[in-house]
Amino acid sequence: MLQLLPPEIALDTISYLLLPSLYSTALVSSNWNALIAINEATVYRNAALLHRFVTEGDLHADSTSLNPKFRRINWKAYCQRQFEIERGWLGKAPPTIREFTATGTAVHRIKTDEEYGFVITTCQTGGLSVTDATDNRVLWALPPSHVVEYAHCEYDRGYIIFNRRDNGKEVWRRSIDVGDGQVSATSPPDSQMLQSSTEAAARFHMTADRRGHFRAWALLQMPEITRAFRFSYPTMLASATNNAYIWDVPRSKLVEVIRDIQRPRNGSIMGRLNYVEVNDRYAFICGSTQLRIFSREGGALVYQLSTKDLPDPVWDVLRAEGGSGGASTAILEPQMLHKTYHDPRWTPMGEFMACVYSHVSASGNDLVALTSSGRVVIIPDFERLFSGSDRPSFEDIATQLNFRPTSGEWDVSLYLAVGDRNRKLAVATRKGIYAISPDLRFSSLTAEHPPNPGVSVCRLSQFDSDRLLSFISCLQVTHSAIYFNYKPSQRNGRRGAHQQGLITLHAAEDDIDVQEMPALQPAIPGEEAFLDEDDNPPMPEFDDEFMDEDFHDFPEDDPVHVIVNGEDNEVVHHLIDDWFLPVNMSTVYRVSF
Repeated sequence: MLQLLPPEIALDTISYLLLPSLYSTALVSSNWNALIAINEATVYRNAALLHRFVTEGDLHADSTSLNPKFRRINWKAYCQRQFEIERGWLGKAPPTIREFTATGTAVHRIKTDEEYGFVITTCQTGGLSVTDATDNRVLWALPPSHVVEYAHCEYDRGYIIFNRRDNGKEVWRRSIDVGDGQVSATSPPDSQMLQSSTEAAARFHMTADRRGHFRAWALLQMPEITRAFRFSYPTMLASATNNAYIWDVPRSKLVEVIRDIQRPRNGSIMGRLNYVEVNDRYAFICGSTQLRIFSREGGALVYQLSTKDLPDPVWDVLRAEGGSGGASTAILEPQMLHKTYHDPRWTPMGEFMACVYSHVSASGNDLVALTSSGRVVIIPDFERLFSGSDRPSFEDIATQLNFRPTSGEWDVSLYLAVGDRNRKLAVATRKGIYAISPDLRFSSLTAEHPPNPGVSVCRLSQFDSDRLLSFISCLQVTHSAIYFNYKPSQRNGRRGAHQQGLITLHAAEDDIDVQEMPALQPAIPGEEAFLDEDDNPPMPEFDDEFMDEDFHDFPEDDPVHVIVNGEDNEVVHHLIDDWFLPVNMSTVYRVSF
């Protein structure tokens, strides 16, 4: 029958077959096998489109020529690899774990570049390093004397941005992308940046591999003190308490200002600024009480969401009965999702901690938010909420996952991250690290349909220590991996070097939320900490930028304790000018699918 069909019709028929069906078809029919083999590139390119591994927009750089990235691709091998990645996110293919010790032992922020194969980290005690993701060696670094303690770091398409004490944002570019001596003409780097750039180049000049080397490019001076910033090429959003500033980073130019972002709406201001996100059309600003979306065309507020207005029901994320079961790997354990209605009188929502934006050109734009109480809010194609004539309600399109294990625990959330192009998510809580697959299209093309609401959630079962989970300060997601900082399996620090920094502390009758504070660990791999006669690290200097209005004063002899898993654990600490300085011990871990 097949031989009676014109080849183009037969190929069109095959384009609707799933990858497992393609394999089976080639085995049961010699005619089909010959057709598939002769037209292998076309067949598997169509399969990649069917499974949403690529989109038509990805394939074409313009209307006439294929994107160079896909010109010489082996489409069969590509589909096989992408299929295994998808199965890995669902806990149906074994992932691998890698620890990067070269990143140092006091990791604060993590950024990745999988195309060039390196990991960027900043440290709690200052400093920045670029580590080879294959060989676990330092490719390039800046010392603590240049990069401030607890520096926040952003990275995209060869640009590194991090904050400094004078409220400026330093921009460094990948060396292979710029010529010798080339800097921004609009906002050039200062003498300190140029000197550090020269010293770093000299220090690592023997390294033939320059893909992880960077050069000073620009110094962006903020109009006022900013509390958070986010870079999504080519745009950086830096927000102060009441105004948000949008920069074109390649041009090093301030291009937009969104003013009065705290204006009361629905009887409430946005609250303390916790996180910002940006794309080419909107600025997303996450406050403690409201998540607000502003248009970049004029700065109008187009949507707001308050934590108190989050509706029920939610889907509780629970461990499957009997543990991992036969369907999971030893590392990734599928979770059960149970639809539940929680009494709002006993289940406080907490505050918005983060929001992340995922752009998928073929299927719209997703917005995901995280509350401190462990609720992940997934809003697919969020623009439908405020644009177009047929606007669905929030309840109609949003999915809410509850990662709070019991009603009595509400301050459980730590970090939220989204993948670069495959809609995958990861969330870290004080009870676990979870891989989330909210894109239903892959599962809808197979016989393995997930239960309602169609979201697959797996827990990284080998990272389930309550005490260590509480100390995670960064989580990153790529197409095929999850990166996070975690305490090394072998404790190699000295006394007082094994406690972490981002924890909720309890002393006397007050609580302290310790965030963005200096720590006491060496930042450059290979450097030893200088210890005093009592075996304690030296005290770092401080700047007023680090002061937190919510920080409480304590007598120097008042013991500070960490409440972890119901147990009272005293923390080794130092107090300077009423500052509590916990010590963080962590390296970068990668779970690859």
